[in-house]
Amino acid sequence: MFVTSYEGSHSPIMTQSFRFAHLSDIHLPTFISDGTNPVDFLNKRFFSALSWFGNRRFIHLKTVSDTLVGDCLKSAPDHIIVTGDLINLSLPGEYSRATKWLQSLGSPETVSAIPGNHDLLLDNSRTRKGLAQYTPYMQGDDQGGSLAFPFVKRRGKVLIIGLSTAIETPLGWCSGRLGEQQRLALFEILQQGRKDGLCRIITLHHPPAGPQKQKKGLEDHQEFARIIAELGAELILHGHTHRSSIHALPGPTGPVSVMGVASLSVAPDKGYPVGCWHEYEVQREKGEWKISLNVHQYAGQDIPPNCIAKALLRSA
Repeated sequence: MFVTSYEGSHSPIMTQSFRFAHLSDIHLPTFISDGTNPVDFLNKRFFSALSWFGNRRFIHLKTVSDTLVGDCLKSAPDHIIVTGDLINLSLPGEYSRATKWLQSLGSPETVSAIPGNHDLLLDNSRTRKGLAQYTPYMQGDDQGGSLAFPFVKRRGKVLIIGLSTAIETPLGWCSGRLGEQQRLALFEILQQGRKDGLCRIITLHHPPAGPQKQKKGLEDHQEFARIIAELGAELILHGHTHRSSIHALPGPTGPVSVMGVASLSVAPDKGYPVGCWHEYEVQREKGEWKISLNVHQYAGQDIPPNCIAKALLRSA
C-alpha cells in the first residue's frame, strides 16, 4: 500500500522557509526486565544483548540524547525526522518506551519516524506487534491504521518520504533492504512529486551511497541509485553508520545530496563521533531549492550543544 496523492487537510501552506530536524540511532536504554522469558534470547538477540549489557550501554547515554532533544525542541523546528534504531533488542518493554519518547517530540503532525535494523532485530509476530506501536509516526497523512511503506507526508511544498530498510538478518549481519514493492512505489512518488514541483526528501535507515559493506549496507543500493538517476530527489537522509557524512548520487540534473547523521546518544570520549542532530532549512530561491544545514553537537551535561558545522546544499 502506498500513496501518490498528497493533497489534504494535513498539508499546511509552506511559508518562506521550512525548518526540520534530523535525529537517528537513539538506542534508548534497554533493561533486563524488558525480556523476562529466556526463550526470547534463544536466537541472535542473545549476542545483541551481550553487546548492549557488556559495552554499548556505556556508549549510548540517555543523558546525552535528552540534552540534544531539549536543544532540538528549543529551536522549534517545523518537523522532526527520526531515521531509526530507537531501541536495541526489539523487546516489548523497549517498544513502549520508544513510543513514549516519540510522543515527547510532538504529534504525528510534526514528527515522522522510520524503523532501523534494531527496531526489527527479529521479524516475528511479537516484534511486528511491538513495532506497530510506532504506527502514528510511521504513516502518511490520512493513511490510517497500519504500517505501510513508503509513506508520504506533505508539508507545504515539502514532501517527506518514509522508507523501511528493516529486515531480519543472519547472525553477525545488520544489512537492510527496500525490496521491489517499495522501490516501485518510490518511483511513482518521486515522479508525481517532480510533476507537482515539490521538494522531495527521502528518509531511510541504511545509507544508499558511500562505502557499502556486504554485512552492513543497503542490499539493493544499486537499484535505488538507478531510480534517483532517472527521477532525482532534493535530499536523501539516513542513519545507521553513527557518523555524520556527506555523499551524493547522480540525478537527472546533477548530484543528489545523501546526508547521514551521527547517533543522537553517543557520549564523549567513547571512540565514536559524539552525539548530534542536524537542522535543515528549505527555501525556494531563483527556481532552485536552497537547503542549508546546521550540525548541533553535544558539549556536556548542562552545557548548550555547539553548532559545529554549517553547509549549503542546492538542488535544481
